[in-house]
Amino acid sequence: MKLASRLALAAAIVLASAAAAAQERVVRIGVAMPISGPGSYFGVMDKEGIELALEQLKGTVNGYKLQVQYEDSACSPLQATNVVKRLLDQFKPHIVIGEECSDASLAIAPILNDAKVVQLNVGSVTMKLTESGYKYTFRIFPNAEQQSAPLVKVAHDVLKARTAVILHEKTNAGNDNAEGFKKPFEASGGKVLATIDFGRDVNDFTAIATRIASLGKVDVLPTFALEGQQVRLSQALAQAKVVKGGGGSGVQMGSIWLPYGYDQKAGEASVGYVRIVQFDPTERRKMVQDFVSAFKAKYGQDKVPTHINAHAYDAILLIAEAVRRGAHDSESIRDAFSKFKDVEVTTGRITFDPKGQNADLSVVHFVETQKDLSWKALSWQ
Repeated sequence: MKLASRLALAAAIVLASAAAAAQERVVRIGVAMPISGPGSYFGVMDKEGIELALEQLKGTVNGYKLQVQYEDSACSPLQATNVVKRLLDQFKPHIVIGEECSDASLAIAPILNDAKVVQLNVGSVTMKLTESGYKYTFRIFPNAEQQSAPLVKVAHDVLKARTAVILHEKTNAGNDNAEGFKKPFEASGGKVLATIDFGRDVNDFTAIATRIASLGKVDVLPTFALEGQQVRLSQALAQAKVVKGGGGSGVQMGSIWLPYGYDQKAGEASVGYVRIVQFDPTERRKMVQDFVSAFKAKYGQDKVPTHINAHAYDAILLIAEAVRRGAHDSESIRDAFSKFKDVEVTTGRITFDPKGQNADLSVVHFVETQKDLSWKALSWQ
Protein backbone atom coordinates (compact mmCIF):
# COMPACT_ATOMS: atom_id res chain seq x y z
CA MET A 1 0.00 0.00 0.00
CA LYS A 2 1.35 3.40 -0.96
CA LEU A 3 2.24 5.87 1.83
CA ALA A 4 -0.51 8.27 0.78
CA SER A 5 -3.07 5.47 0.94
CA ARG A 6 -1.86 4.35 4.35
CA LEU A 7 -2.04 7.92 5.66
CA ALA A 8 -5.54 8.33 4.26
CA LEU A 9 -6.64 5.06 5.90
CA ALA A 10 -5.11 6.09 9.21
CA ALA A 11 -6.84 9.46 9.03
CA ALA A 12 -10.16 7.79 8.28
CA ILE A 13 -9.74 5.48 11.28
CA VAL A 14 -8.92 8.44 13.54
CA LEU A 15 -11.95 10.36 12.27
CA ALA A 16 -14.19 7.33 12.71
CA SER A 17 -12.91 6.82 16.25
CA ALA A 18 -13.46 10.50 17.03
CA ALA A 19 -16.97 10.34 15.62
CA ALA A 20 -17.73 7.23 17.67
CA ALA A 21 -16.38 8.91 20.79
CA ALA A 22 -18.49 12.00 20.08
CA GLN A 23 -21.54 9.82 19.63
CA GLU A 24 -20.91 8.30 23.06
CA ARG A 25 -20.96 11.69 24.81
CA VAL A 26 -24.59 11.07 25.68
CA VAL A 27 -26.32 10.50 29.01
CA ARG A 28 -29.40 8.41 28.33
CA ILE A 29 -32.37 9.06 30.64
CA GLY A 30 -35.30 6.67 30.63
CA VAL A 31 -38.56 7.95 32.09
CA ALA A 32 -41.13 5.42 33.34
CA MET A 33 -44.28 7.41 34.07
CA PRO A 34 -48.06 6.96 34.02
CA ILE A 35 -49.43 8.26 30.72
CA SER A 36 -52.59 6.15 30.99
CA GLY A 37 -54.69 4.93 33.91
CA PRO A 38 -55.80 6.67 37.14
CA GLY A 39 -52.45 8.37 37.59
CA SER A 40 -52.18 9.71 34.03
CA TYR A 41 -52.01 13.29 35.31
CA PHE A 42 -48.58 12.38 36.71
CA GLY A 43 -47.29 11.66 33.21
CA VAL A 44 -48.58 14.92 31.75
CA MET A 45 -47.04 16.97 34.55
CA ASP A 46 -43.79 14.97 34.62
CA LYS A 47 -43.20 15.62 30.94
CA GLU A 48 -43.89 19.34 31.34
CA GLY A 49 -41.28 19.62 34.08
CA ILE A 50 -38.68 17.55 32.24
CA GLU A 51 -39.12 19.40 28.95
CA LEU A 52 -38.74 22.79 30.65
CA ALA A 53 -35.51 21.71 32.35
CA LEU A 54 -34.08 20.29 29.12
CA GLU A 55 -34.99 23.49 27.29
CA GLN A 56 -33.20 25.64 29.87
CA LEU A 57 -30.13 23.40 29.71
CA LYS A 58 -30.30 23.41 25.90
CA GLY A 59 -30.17 19.63 26.18
CA THR A 60 -26.46 19.53 26.97
CA VAL A 61 -24.36 19.57 30.13
CA ASN A 62 -20.56 19.53 30.33
CA GLY A 63 -20.36 18.47 26.69
CA TYR A 64 -22.82 15.59 27.18
CA LYS A 65 -26.19 15.49 25.45
CA LEU A 66 -29.09 14.55 27.72
CA GLN A 67 -31.19 12.09 25.73
CA VAL A 68 -34.63 11.25 27.13
CA GLN A 69 -37.02 8.45 26.25
CA TYR A 70 -40.54 8.43 27.76
CA GLU A 71 -42.48 5.23 28.40
CA ASP A 72 -45.99 4.65 29.76
CA SER A 73 -45.77 2.55 32.93
CA ALA A 74 -49.42 3.31 33.88
CA CYS A 75 -48.95 3.14 37.67
CA SER A 76 -48.98 -0.63 37.12
CA PRO A 77 -46.33 -3.03 38.47
CA LEU A 78 -46.68 -5.35 35.46
CA GLN A 79 -46.59 -2.61 32.83
CA ALA A 80 -43.76 -0.80 34.62
CA THR A 81 -41.75 -4.05 34.67
CA ASN A 82 -42.25 -4.59 30.93
CA VAL A 83 -41.40 -0.96 30.17
CA VAL A 84 -38.16 -1.04 32.15
CA LYS A 85 -37.06 -4.32 30.60
CA ARG A 86 -37.65 -2.83 27.16
CA LEU A 87 -35.75 0.33 28.10
CA LEU A 88 -32.78 -1.69 29.33
CA ASP A 89 -32.77 -3.87 26.23
CA GLN A 90 -33.30 -1.21 23.56
CA PHE A 91 -32.44 2.23 24.99
CA LYS A 92 -29.73 1.17 27.46
CA PRO A 93 -30.30 4.07 29.89
CA HIS A 94 -27.73 5.31 32.37
CA ILE A 95 -30.53 6.37 34.70
CA VAL A 96 -34.29 5.84 34.91
CA ILE A 97 -36.64 8.41 36.44
CA GLY A 98 -39.68 6.64 37.85
CA GLU A 99 -42.15 5.47 38.73
CA GLU A 100 -44.67 7.75 40.42
CA CYS A 101 -46.75 5.02 42.10
CA SER A 102 -45.18 3.00 44.90
CA ASP A 103 -46.21 -0.47 43.74
CA ALA A 104 -44.79 0.18 40.26
CA SER A 105 -41.62 1.71 41.72
CA LEU A 106 -41.09 -1.36 43.90
CA ALA A 107 -41.56 -3.63 40.88
CA ILE A 108 -38.83 -1.96 38.83
CA ALA A 109 -36.31 -1.32 41.62
CA PRO A 110 -34.76 -4.83 41.72
CA ILE A 111 -34.61 -4.98 37.92
CA LEU A 112 -32.70 -1.70 37.68
CA ASN A 113 -30.46 -2.58 40.60
CA ASP A 114 -29.58 -5.95 39.07
CA ALA A 115 -28.71 -4.10 35.85
CA LYS A 116 -26.69 -1.55 37.87
CA VAL A 117 -28.74 1.32 36.45
CA VAL A 118 -29.65 4.24 38.71
CA GLN A 119 -33.30 4.69 39.64
CA LEU A 120 -34.23 8.26 40.59
CA ASN A 121 -37.65 8.24 42.22
CA VAL A 122 -39.58 11.49 42.53
CA GLY A 123 -43.03 10.50 43.73
CA SER A 124 -43.35 7.19 45.62
CA VAL A 125 -43.86 7.13 49.37
CA THR A 126 -43.54 3.50 50.46
CA MET A 127 -40.83 2.80 53.02
CA LYS A 128 -39.77 -0.38 51.23
CA LEU A 129 -38.23 1.49 48.30
CA THR A 130 -35.24 2.79 50.25
CA GLU A 131 -35.35 0.22 53.04
CA SER A 132 -34.70 -2.83 50.84
CA GLY A 133 -30.96 -2.38 50.42
CA TYR A 134 -30.98 -1.31 46.77
CA LYS A 135 -27.64 0.34 45.91
CA TYR A 136 -28.81 2.16 42.78
CA THR A 137 -32.13 3.58 44.05
CA PHE A 138 -32.41 7.23 45.12
CA ARG A 139 -35.54 9.15 46.12
CA ILE A 140 -36.12 12.90 46.51
CA PHE A 141 -39.72 12.42 47.69
CA PRO A 142 -40.23 12.21 51.49
CA ASN A 143 -41.05 8.65 52.52
CA ALA A 144 -44.14 7.63 54.53
CA GLU A 145 -42.53 8.24 57.92
CA GLN A 146 -41.16 11.62 56.85
CA GLN A 147 -44.64 12.65 55.70
CA SER A 148 -46.76 11.11 58.46
CA ALA A 149 -44.64 12.29 61.41
CA PRO A 150 -45.25 16.01 60.79
CA LEU A 151 -48.94 15.30 60.12
CA VAL A 152 -49.25 13.66 63.54
CA LYS A 153 -47.35 16.49 65.23
CA VAL A 154 -49.65 19.13 63.76
CA ALA A 155 -52.78 17.07 64.41
CA HIS A 156 -51.91 16.56 68.08
CA ASP A 157 -50.04 19.74 69.03
CA VAL A 158 -51.60 22.40 66.80
CA LEU A 159 -55.10 21.16 66.00
CA LYS A 160 -55.43 19.51 69.46
CA ALA A 161 -56.88 16.43 67.77
CA ARG A 162 -57.60 13.44 69.96
CA THR A 163 -59.70 11.34 67.57
CA ALA A 164 -59.00 10.35 63.99
CA VAL A 165 -60.36 8.30 61.11
CA ILE A 166 -57.68 7.18 58.67
CA LEU A 167 -58.65 6.76 55.00
CA HIS A 168 -56.29 5.24 52.44
CA GLU A 169 -56.08 3.44 49.16
CA LYS A 170 -55.21 -0.26 49.38
CA THR A 171 -51.61 -0.04 48.08
CA ASN A 172 -48.12 -0.14 49.56
CA ALA A 173 -48.10 3.66 49.65
CA GLY A 174 -51.54 3.92 51.26
CA ASN A 175 -50.77 1.21 53.80
CA ASP A 176 -47.41 2.77 54.77
CA ASN A 177 -48.84 6.28 55.13
CA ALA A 178 -51.78 5.01 57.20
CA GLU A 179 -49.53 2.99 59.51
CA GLY A 180 -47.09 5.91 59.67
CA PHE A 181 -49.90 8.10 61.07
CA LYS A 182 -51.65 5.53 63.28
CA LYS A 183 -48.73 4.41 65.43
CA PRO A 184 -47.38 7.82 66.52
CA PHE A 185 -50.90 9.28 66.85
CA GLU A 186 -51.91 6.53 69.26
CA ALA A 187 -48.56 6.77 71.04
CA SER A 188 -49.28 10.47 71.67
CA GLY A 189 -52.62 9.58 73.33
CA GLY A 190 -54.89 9.90 70.30
CA LYS A 191 -57.60 7.39 69.42
CA VAL A 192 -58.13 6.06 65.90
CA LEU A 193 -61.87 5.43 65.60
CA ALA A 194 -61.55 3.61 62.29
CA THR A 195 -59.06 2.79 59.54
CA ILE A 196 -60.84 2.50 56.19
CA ASP A 197 -59.14 1.30 53.02
CA PHE A 198 -60.47 1.12 49.46
CA GLY A 199 -59.39 -0.01 46.01
CA ARG A 200 -58.66 2.35 43.15
CA ASP A 201 -61.86 1.19 41.44
CA VAL A 202 -64.07 2.81 44.11
CA ASN A 203 -65.81 5.93 42.84
CA ASP A 204 -68.74 6.43 45.24
CA PHE A 205 -67.73 7.27 48.81
CA THR A 206 -71.23 8.00 50.13
CA ALA A 207 -71.38 4.83 52.26
CA ILE A 208 -67.95 5.51 53.75
CA ALA A 209 -68.86 9.11 54.57
CA THR A 210 -72.14 8.01 56.15
CA ARG A 211 -70.31 5.46 58.29
CA ILE A 212 -67.87 8.10 59.49
CA ALA A 213 -70.70 10.50 60.32
CA SER A 214 -72.14 7.81 62.62
CA LEU A 215 -68.93 7.58 64.67
CA GLY A 216 -69.49 10.86 66.48
CA LYS A 217 -66.97 13.68 66.70
CA VAL A 218 -63.91 13.12 64.54
CA ASP A 219 -61.14 15.68 64.92
CA VAL A 220 -58.95 14.79 61.93
CA LEU A 221 -59.25 12.59 58.86
CA PRO A 222 -55.80 11.87 57.38
CA THR A 223 -56.40 10.70 53.83
CA PHE A 224 -54.00 9.03 51.38
CA ALA A 225 -55.29 8.61 47.82
CA LEU A 226 -54.78 9.79 44.24
CA GLU A 227 -56.43 13.01 43.13
CA GLY A 228 -59.58 11.63 41.49
CA GLN A 229 -60.62 9.61 44.53
CA GLN A 230 -59.54 12.36 46.91
CA VAL A 231 -61.86 14.86 45.19
CA ARG A 232 -64.85 12.51 45.39
CA LEU A 233 -64.05 11.51 48.96
CA SER A 234 -63.79 15.13 50.12
CA GLN A 235 -67.11 15.93 48.47
CA ALA A 236 -68.80 12.92 50.11
CA LEU A 237 -67.42 13.89 53.54
CA ALA A 238 -68.63 17.45 53.05
CA GLN A 239 -72.07 16.22 51.96
CA ALA A 240 -72.25 14.15 55.17
CA LYS A 241 -71.24 17.29 57.15
CA VAL A 242 -68.17 15.54 58.58
CA VAL A 243 -65.51 18.06 57.49
CA LYS A 244 -65.23 21.84 57.59
CA GLY A 245 -65.94 22.13 53.88
CA GLY A 246 -69.46 20.86 54.58
CA GLY A 247 -70.04 22.74 57.82
CA GLY A 248 -68.68 19.98 60.07
CA SER A 249 -65.87 20.17 62.58
CA GLY A 250 -63.46 17.53 61.23
CA VAL A 251 -60.25 18.58 59.50
CA GLN A 252 -59.28 16.48 56.54
CA MET A 253 -55.50 16.16 56.30
CA GLY A 254 -53.34 14.99 53.44
CA SER A 255 -49.79 14.20 52.49
CA ILE A 256 -47.82 15.09 49.36
CA TRP A 257 -50.05 13.09 47.01
CA LEU A 258 -52.22 15.81 45.54
CA PRO A 259 -51.15 18.27 42.85
CA TYR A 260 -51.84 21.97 43.05
CA GLY A 261 -55.36 22.36 41.66
CA TYR A 262 -57.05 19.64 43.73
CA ASP A 263 -58.77 22.42 45.70
CA GLN A 264 -60.41 23.86 42.60
CA LYS A 265 -61.64 20.42 41.53
CA ALA A 266 -63.06 19.57 44.96
CA GLY A 267 -64.56 23.05 45.30
CA GLU A 268 -66.10 24.13 48.62
CA ALA A 269 -65.55 20.62 50.03
CA SER A 270 -61.80 21.35 50.20
CA VAL A 271 -62.14 24.39 52.49
CA GLY A 272 -60.15 23.85 55.67
CA TYR A 273 -58.17 21.00 54.14
CA VAL A 274 -54.69 20.87 55.70
CA ARG A 275 -51.86 19.16 53.87
CA ILE A 276 -48.14 19.01 53.62
CA VAL A 277 -46.60 20.05 50.34
CA GLN A 278 -43.13 19.69 48.91
CA PHE A 279 -43.61 22.57 46.53
CA ASP A 280 -45.51 25.80 47.17
CA PRO A 281 -45.65 28.07 44.08
CA THR A 282 -46.15 31.07 46.37
CA GLU A 283 -42.85 30.47 48.20
CA ARG A 284 -40.60 33.51 47.78
CA ARG A 285 -37.34 31.58 47.40
CA LYS A 286 -35.68 32.81 44.20
CA MET A 287 -35.29 29.38 42.67
CA VAL A 288 -39.01 28.72 43.11
CA GLN A 289 -40.09 32.03 41.61
CA ASP A 290 -37.68 31.66 38.68
CA PHE A 291 -39.16 28.23 38.01
CA VAL A 292 -42.75 29.50 38.26
CA SER A 293 -41.97 32.35 35.84
CA ALA A 294 -40.27 30.05 33.34
CA PHE A 295 -43.10 27.52 33.58
CA LYS A 296 -45.74 30.17 32.92
CA ALA A 297 -43.72 31.57 30.02
CA LYS A 298 -43.57 28.14 28.38
CA TYR A 299 -47.02 26.75 29.17
CA GLY A 300 -49.22 29.82 29.69
CA GLN A 301 -49.68 32.53 32.29
CA ASP A 302 -52.75 30.76 33.68
CA LYS A 303 -50.78 27.57 34.37
CA VAL A 304 -49.51 27.15 37.94
CA PRO A 305 -46.83 24.47 38.34
CA THR A 306 -47.57 21.61 40.71
CA HIS A 307 -45.20 19.62 42.90
CA ILE A 308 -45.28 16.94 40.19
CA ASN A 309 -43.98 19.44 37.61
CA ALA A 310 -41.37 20.54 40.13
CA HIS A 311 -40.24 17.01 41.00
CA ALA A 312 -39.67 16.13 37.35
CA TYR A 313 -37.88 19.43 36.71
CA ASP A 314 -35.69 18.80 39.76
CA ALA A 315 -34.85 15.28 38.59
CA ILE A 316 -33.24 16.71 35.46
CA LEU A 317 -31.45 19.38 37.52
CA LEU A 318 -29.98 16.68 39.76
CA ILE A 319 -28.82 14.59 36.80
CA ALA A 320 -27.31 17.73 35.27
CA GLU A 321 -25.51 18.49 38.53
CA ALA A 322 -24.08 14.96 38.59
CA VAL A 323 -22.83 15.40 35.01
CA ARG A 324 -21.26 18.74 35.92
CA ARG A 325 -19.38 16.89 38.65
CA GLY A 326 -17.94 14.48 36.09
CA ALA A 327 -20.62 11.78 35.88
CA HIS A 328 -21.28 10.27 32.47
CA ASP A 329 -22.65 6.76 33.08
CA SER A 330 -24.72 4.93 35.66
CA GLU A 331 -21.84 4.11 37.99
CA SER A 332 -20.51 7.66 38.09
CA ILE A 333 -24.04 9.10 38.43
CA ARG A 334 -24.56 6.80 41.42
CA ASP A 335 -21.28 7.95 42.95
CA ALA A 336 -22.16 11.62 42.40
CA PHE A 337 -25.64 11.21 43.92
CA SER A 338 -24.14 9.47 46.94
CA LYS A 339 -22.08 12.59 47.63
CA PHE A 340 -24.89 15.12 47.23
CA LYS A 341 -25.14 17.38 50.28
CA ASP A 342 -27.49 20.35 50.50
CA VAL A 343 -28.12 20.60 46.74
CA GLU A 344 -30.81 23.22 46.17
CA VAL A 345 -33.72 22.44 43.85
CA THR A 346 -37.23 23.87 43.55
CA THR A 347 -38.65 21.40 46.08
CA GLY A 348 -36.06 22.19 48.76
CA ARG A 349 -32.59 20.78 49.36
CA ILE A 350 -31.29 17.32 48.62
CA THR A 351 -28.94 15.31 50.82
CA PHE A 352 -29.06 11.59 50.12
CA ASP A 353 -28.53 9.34 53.13
CA PRO A 354 -26.71 5.97 52.82
CA LYS A 355 -29.99 4.31 51.79
CA GLY A 356 -30.57 6.77 48.93
CA GLN A 357 -33.37 8.68 50.69
CA ASN A 358 -33.36 12.46 50.80
CA ALA A 359 -32.81 13.24 54.47
CA ASP A 360 -33.48 16.98 54.33
CA LEU A 361 -36.98 17.82 55.58
CA SER A 362 -36.80 21.44 54.45
CA VAL A 363 -38.94 20.04 51.63
CA VAL A 364 -41.95 19.53 53.92
CA HIS A 365 -44.26 22.40 54.87
CA PHE A 366 -47.98 22.96 55.46
CA VAL A 367 -50.76 24.77 53.63
CA GLU A 368 -54.48 25.19 54.37
CA THR A 369 -57.24 25.65 51.77
CA GLN A 370 -59.06 28.96 52.20
CA LYS A 371 -62.68 29.86 51.33
CA ASP A 372 -61.59 31.28 47.97
CA LEU A 373 -59.82 27.92 47.38
CA SER A 374 -56.38 29.51 47.58
CA TRP A 375 -53.59 28.23 49.83
CA LYS A 376 -52.48 29.78 53.06
CA ALA A 377 -48.92 28.79 53.98
CA LEU A 378 -48.65 27.74 57.63
CA SER A 379 -45.50 28.00 59.72
CA TRP A 380 -46.06 24.72 61.53
CA GLN A 381 -43.08 22.68 60.38
